[in-house]
Amino acid sequence: MDKIQNPSFFEQKLTAFLERQPVIYQFFRFAAIGFLNTGLNFLILNTLSKFFGISQGWSLGAMGAVSFIFAVIQSYLWNRTWAFGSESGVSLWNNVVRLVLVGALGVISILLVLLGSRFSATWLFYLILLIIYLIFEGALWKSFGFHLSNFNHEAHSFVAFFVVTLIGLGINSGLISVVSSNVHLTNTDLDKNIAAVVATAVSLFWNFVGYKVIVFNK
Repeated sequence: MDKIQNPSFFEQKLTAFLERQPVIYQFFRFAAIGFLNTGLNFLILNTLSKFFGISQGWSLGAMGAVSFIFAVIQSYLWNRTWAFGSESGVSLWNNVVRLVLVGALGVISILLVLLGSRFSATWLFYLILLIIYLIFEGALWKSFGFHLSNFNHEAHSFVAFFVVTLIGLGINSGLISVVSSNVHLTNTDLDKNIAAVVATAVSLFWNFVGYKVIVFNK
């Protein structure tokens, strides 16, 4: 009975279960990275679109393509290193903390972008948020012990990544163009971000399946 009531016992059991089912860790890490990528996507999209005065149509789709490219490059680095990497020696609760920190940075960024769009903030507001975001992201990357110098590149993974990314880019850019042109619920700034939410959700689902099955095969 004492053993059952001991929290470390449950932690050991849960850790063993998660190690036998790595897809669970992969999914939650990918989800956290997804929020992180969405935050970067939104920040770049709003900085560019507000700077150039674009709020809908294929021109916004082009801006979405630019922001999406930066987001998927970031996604590749985080997913290759963390979600689908060979990380070991990290306890269950440290993993939970990492998930919360990565996801929170993305969620807070998204909320601030939506808040800024609600009040039609200028491009400078989004640029400042982007700089702060990058500082915090860099701090997280370093605190996790990740190093780009130790990054092992494989030719076939880059080819697969390019194909998966290209399809995801088409899905994202096409949806953001169509939805922004046909959905008019509030003001143009908020409608623009609603279109980005729909496009990002669909493309992120595609990316998870493509990354796991095709790119990283884990």
